[in-house]
Amino acid sequence: MLTLASKLKRDDGLKGSRTAATASDSTRRVSVRDKLLVKEVAELEANLPCTCKVHFPDPNKLHCFQLTVTPEFGWCDASLLTVPTE
Repeated sequence: MLTLASKLKRDDGLKGSRTAATASDSTRRVSVRDKLLVKEVAELEANLPCTCKVHFPDPNKLHCFQLTVTPEFGWCDASLLTVPTE
């Protein structure tokens, strides 16, 4: 996530200094989906309960993550549930 966020900042800085080379600009562009994913991930991490954690194995692929749930009470309080998504 940090890599994509820094890429977004770098691309915002390049908006003012665009050149006629559109081929090189297209390789530096960040898709709308990636921008929305950064916002959604930040909101997800802010609203998760303390018993849940999100891990991103590849910071450039925000749609692939692992959700880990550790219950606080009940008969399964010592268990750990990991849910991978792709």
